[in-house]
Amino acid sequence: MGEGRVIAVAGAKGGVGKTTTAINLGVSLAQTGQTVAVVELDLAMANIIDFLQFEPDRTLHDVLSGTAPTTEALYPIDDRMHVLPSGTELAGFNAINVAALAPVIRSLRPAYDFVLLDTAAGVSPETIYPLRLADEVLIVSTPRVAAIRDAKKTIELANRVNGEVMGAVFVRAGSGRAPPPERLATFLETDLVGVVPEDGTVAAAQDMSEPVCLFDPDSPAATAYQEIADSLVLTGAASEADETSDADDDTVLGMGGVADLQNAEKIVKNAADADPDGMNGATKPLDGNELSTGDPDDNGFEFVKRKGE
Repeated sequence: MGEGRVIAVAGAKGGVGKTTTAINLGVSLAQTGQTVAVVELDLAMANIIDFLQFEPDRTLHDVLSGTAPTTEALYPIDDRMHVLPSGTELAGFNAINVAALAPVIRSLRPAYDFVLLDTAAGVSPETIYPLRLADEVLIVSTPRVAAIRDAKKTIELANRVNGEVMGAVFVRAGSGRAPPPERLATFLETDLVGVVPEDGTVAAAQDMSEPVCLFDPDSPAATAYQEIADSLVLTGAASEADETSDADDDTVLGMGGVADLQNAEKIVKNAADADPDGMNGATKPLDGNELSTGDPDDNGFEFVKRKGE
C-alpha cells in the first residue's frame, strides 16, 4: 500500500454537516473497497461518538498528550473503516500538544487509502492547522447565507496556509430560496464536488447513531454520498505539494511541527482579512457576485449585482 490520501473536511460554520459528511464518506469509501480512517479534530467539542455506536477508552486527546499510541485510539466501524475520536472531557483539552498532530497524521498515511480529517468549526490554530496537513481540503456548506460566507472564509484561510481546496459539497440542498449548487460553487470560485439533498433520513439515522449510508443505503442522501465517494476514488491520489515553493515562502505553513502551529497562530490574528465582507461590518463595492439576504431570517438569499448591470 502506498501513501494514503489525506482530506480535510472543513467549513468555518458549525452545524453544516462536516461530521455527517466525513462519516458517510468514510462508510461509502469503505464500501468501494478502500481502507479509511476518520480523525475527529474538534478537540474542544467532540461529538463523533454521538453519530456512531461505540464508547472509546482512548482518544486523540490521549495520543496528543503522549499517554497512548495512535493504534490504541482507533476503533473499527467496519472491516475497512476506523475512527480516531477526540475526547469529550474538556479537562483533557489542556493537556494536549496540538503540534503532535502532524506525526499522528503521517503515521496513518501508510495504513489507509484515505484519511479524513473531521475539522472543527470556527477560526483557530486547531482548525487552520489541519488545512495544511491535508493533501486536499473539501469544503462542506449548506446553501444558507451564513454558511456560504463562512465557506468563502475557509477557502481564503486554506489558500493562506497553502492548502489545496478540491471543491465544495453542499448538504441539505434544495431547501429555501438558495441558488442552485452550481451557482454557489461559482460564487466560491471552486469546483462542485457533490450535492446532498435535504433528506429526513439523515436525522433519523443520527437518532439511531448510525451513518445514513448504513441506515438506509437507498435514501437520497446516502446515494449522494456514495456518488461523491466514487468520484474521490476515480480522481486518484492527490498531486504532491510543491515543497520547494513552500520553502521559499515563509507566509505558508511547512510540513507539520511547532513552527507550523506558530504560523497558524499568526494567521488567526489576521483572519479578519479572510472575511469577504469584513468581520467588523466594513463594506466594499459589490463585484457582481455578492450575496444578499433573501428574507429576514436568512433562510434564503439571492445574488445581487451593481447598479446598471
